[in-house]
Amino acid sequence: MPDSRDLRGMHDVGGLLSEPFSRQEHDYLPWEKRVHALRELLARKNLLRVDELRRSIECLGEEKYRRLSYYEQWILAISQIMIERGVVTSDELARQIEVVRARRG
Repeated sequence: MPDSRDLRGMHDVGGLLSEPFSRQEHDYLPWEKRVHALRELLARKNLLRVDELRRSIECLGEEKYRRLSYYEQWILAISQIMIERGVVTSDELARQIEVVRARRG
């Protein structure tokens, strides 16, 4: 019989020891605020549900999940869901990313 610890996903850290973390509020970067606003907008338009976002984040794979920040996880998951739903294609998304990169120099 598998040990219950083997059944945990990398995101399931309840009850595990961790490094101390600050509970202080902090300022969010402008792009993080935009990602949060995008999630809210998509939810209001019935294009994104919280359970879909969570599923998509949990499917990132352990390496990406641990490497990416909270809002980096969100934007990657949102992008994947929008592709899955046919709201945008991966080609359209890639082209738009290039437009934004070019604008930033």
